[in-house]
Amino acid sequence: MPESGQHEGVLIFEKVPSDIRIVDMVESDPADAGNCTYGITLDQQENPVRPDIISLTDILQSSESTDGQWNGLDPKRYSDISFYDKEGCAHIRGRINDYSPRCGVKTFSVRTKDDFTAEEKINVGDINPDGTFELDIPLAYPQFDYLIIGDTHKEIFLMPGNTLNISTCMAQRIDPDKGFVPEYFGYEGKADDAVAVNMLSDSLLSKRYNLHSLYSRYKVENTDSMKAETYKRSERLAELLDSVITDLPGLIGDLPVSGFAKDMLSIYAIGSICGAIEDIQLDFTLAKGPRNEIVDGTLSFKEGERLDDNIFIRPWLRHKDLIYNNPLLICNGWILPNRWTFNPQFHPTAMAAEGKAPAGETTVYVPSDNPTYLYETDLNRLDSIGLGNCFVAQLVRTMSLIDNMHTTDEPSAATLKRNNLLVANAIRHNEYDALNEILMKEHNGFVKDVLIFENRLDGDDSSSRVIPDTPEGDILSRIIEPYKGNVLFLDFWGIGCGPCRAAMIKQKSILKNMADQPFKTLYIANADDGMEACRKWLSKEDIKGEHIFVSRDDWQRLSGLLNFSAIPFGVLIDKEGNIIKTHYSIHEDDTLLRKALKQ
Repeated sequence: MPESGQHEGVLIFEKVPSDIRIVDMVESDPADAGNCTYGITLDQQENPVRPDIISLTDILQSSESTDGQWNGLDPKRYSDISFYDKEGCAHIRGRINDYSPRCGVKTFSVRTKDDFTAEEKINVGDINPDGTFELDIPLAYPQFDYLIIGDTHKEIFLMPGNTLNISTCMAQRIDPDKGFVPEYFGYEGKADDAVAVNMLSDSLLSKRYNLHSLYSRYKVENTDSMKAETYKRSERLAELLDSVITDLPGLIGDLPVSGFAKDMLSIYAIGSICGAIEDIQLDFTLAKGPRNEIVDGTLSFKEGERLDDNIFIRPWLRHKDLIYNNPLLICNGWILPNRWTFNPQFHPTAMAAEGKAPAGETTVYVPSDNPTYLYETDLNRLDSIGLGNCFVAQLVRTMSLIDNMHTTDEPSAATLKRNNLLVANAIRHNEYDALNEILMKEHNGFVKDVLIFENRLDGDDSSSRVIPDTPEGDILSRIIEPYKGNVLFLDFWGIGCGPCRAAMIKQKSILKNMADQPFKTLYIANADDGMEACRKWLSKEDIKGEHIFVSRDDWQRLSGLLNFSAIPFGVLIDKEGNIIKTHYSIHEDDTLLRKALKQ
């Protein structure tokens, strides 16, 4: 409301059934939340009652088995990585108790990632008019992920084979550490291990050790003494980890939950602290570290400052097995695997895995003629700083190779020959059999891709069109006219664009589920950028849809008409040929698409 306490407006009343006692009144612009009023009553009505959700008391009084005495997390228990299940699936079911469709939020999402294979997915579900929602989520292993409902961003723990029953609301309050949070967010049903991990990680561990504010408390400012202060903060965070590891058996050892749940609670605490130190190290690298610079159009290298690995890592070696030889730590979420891949300790390992060496005095890595030598050199480096050939080194090595396979532009006999050597080196140095199994499965897929790419013909052209360049007429109309009556998604892409290809692969399952709808996907590419390569890749990946190739001039006309300069670029068009939205992505949010299909 304005400061005066008054606000002019027009009330429009719709005819409603006599048993309706509450009507939501929302202004035409719901984005202007400060001027919107919710929950106006037509008759005297008590405030909604907060639902009966599981409490800490329910968990503490649970009859769940405890799997015997628990004296702390033992990483050796997970050395076989048996918690990894590529075909796993978690389930979410819930209710938003004060929900109204007029609030403008009609979907929710959960971001998941398989860090072993670098496969990330945004899982999107619909919120029903009564506020209920439900979604199956493919999940390769237990992990902490992010649930987004409107302005609510909530970290949740998911387990394959488990159903999480959520109860929350749209109303929010301000939390000093987290910002805007729902007035309540909890779980209904049985107080099982997954619920216990979700509740205890947040309400017990995070509050006890201030895990949500670690980064802000230990952040180092960019000053002349940043290096010395970074070493100090590293030691202080390591001391915090010392106390947490000592404290955990007494804190959670007697809880009526399984040993695995207690291990996951430990992972949450350990991973949060390790994530904070990784972010502090990243801050230093970005502020002070070596980097390439372009001055007057000339590329130059600035040496910068480097942290001494032996000094920085030393405090963390007190718990080397819990941090660097702990496969279960990958369940903490995507932050740690991402930081490991790019931090100064393990980034050279990632590059050695891909057979790349520094290009002189730069931060650029280029292919080496002797990748085997790079492995040996890197192992000696890891030994010199006390890390050795630890699990994290082997994980980074494996992830980098798999990611390199996924991003290879054109699989060929030459790339296969080199990849065979790199994979052989990795298998020779990986001591975790499960990592090699994952790596070999991905490599077998890569071999298949090469064979298909090298030997398959261009394929059936029945689903592709080449539109000749003609100066007259509207190129966009010529493209969409044959599909009038369908909702259209125009996906502008190119064979040399890795994100384009990745997005097209992600969309496959969505498009398959919409095969019976009045909907067409039009993949549009510049014919002058390599039609043959495009067709081979489309055939190999079995990308369904209408494949359209336009001339370079028409591509320029389209980019001017739709105002885009980079790809991937998506456009959603309704059944009448009108543009609904540009810069649109199906796999991130299909709300507008669903709405257009209903019209």
